[in-house]
Amino acid sequence: MKTIVIANHKGGCAKTTTALNLAIVLANQGSRVLAVDLDPQGNLSVALGTDLKELESTRCTAHRMMIDSRGDIAAYLTRARPKLDLIPSCLDHDAETLIEGQPVSRDLLLKNKLAAVRTGYDYCVIDTPPALRAPTLNALAMSDMTIIPIESSNFALVGLGQVMRMVAAVRKAHAPKMIIMALSTKYKPRQTVDKEVRAQVEATFKANMFESWIPDAAAVNQATGIGKSIYETNIASPAALSFFNLANEIRERFGNEKVGLEDLAGAESEGLNARYPQERRS
Repeated sequence: MKTIVIANHKGGCAKTTTALNLAIVLANQGSRVLAVDLDPQGNLSVALGTDLKELESTRCTAHRMMIDSRGDIAAYLTRARPKLDLIPSCLDHDAETLIEGQPVSRDLLLKNKLAAVRTGYDYCVIDTPPALRAPTLNALAMSDMTIIPIESSNFALVGLGQVMRMVAAVRKAHAPKMIIMALSTKYKPRQTVDKEVRAQVEATFKANMFESWIPDAAAVNQATGIGKSIYETNIASPAALSFFNLANEIRERFGNEKVGLEDLAGAESEGLNARYPQERRS
């Protein structure tokens, strides 16, 4: 199982949107995917079909799983989509406090828990909260690839150095083979500010920046707003193709074979194949 962590302590940079669409695209491409929601807001969980009120009652959350020394991990797993399972999250201050207070191996709680299911999945996609605290550190400690989404605005680069230092420190301590990648999100290719921000990020990350970028498209925001991925609401949109290309770039970085549009399963993919037939040759 290759673990992909979406992390940035800055809010509003499309972490959850990226995690949601990437997990669904990878599953749609035929991979077995585990999505883990570490953000107590639970937006990824809601988008993947979780009832937060029920979850607050059962407390079968990622945070509870991390501190559960006796429970079976299967109790925390839910089937979200075909080939896509979820470990959800919701507000649970007690669990977060207990995680922060763990005296031993606090940053390895999640890695140790998920070790039992590693062979059952091809990819694990983890959405993190907008804070560099214990849950995020746990995600980074087991990360094979950390994606830092950077939205295109004048404030996009504020605090980026702090994130990079934290990620680098965790990589040195726990994940020496971690790949660190930058991703342009909410990108408008015709806007000068967007192009300038992307150029600055490219200068910092060089070869570790995705060629793919996520557009600032109303369709993406509308889909996320109703708890869906763009793949489920507008499969033939340019934004859906952006996430498809992003998934293929990730596959290539891991040395895996790219998936062509003709390989997508399901009638819902016909629109993407019909609109972008040239991508079959890529």
